[in-house]
Amino acid sequence: MENSNKLCFMCGAIDSDGIILNGEMICRACEEKIVRTSASDPEYDDYKDKVKVILFDEHAKC
Repeated sequence: MENSNKLCFMCGAIDSDGIILNGEMICRACEEKIVRTSASDPEYDDYKDKVKVILFDEHAKC
């Protein structure tokens, strides 16, 4: 398994720890934020939209 640093799709941080979702890196900090965010939080829609871009290859402006 390749252990190279990649840019986090969500925040742009360079990290080697996190998850790969459809070929895109999400760092551990962003992963934890996504998991802890409830639907009533203001950040919820931003996270949802970015994950949709990854999953459905929507080339929307993030």
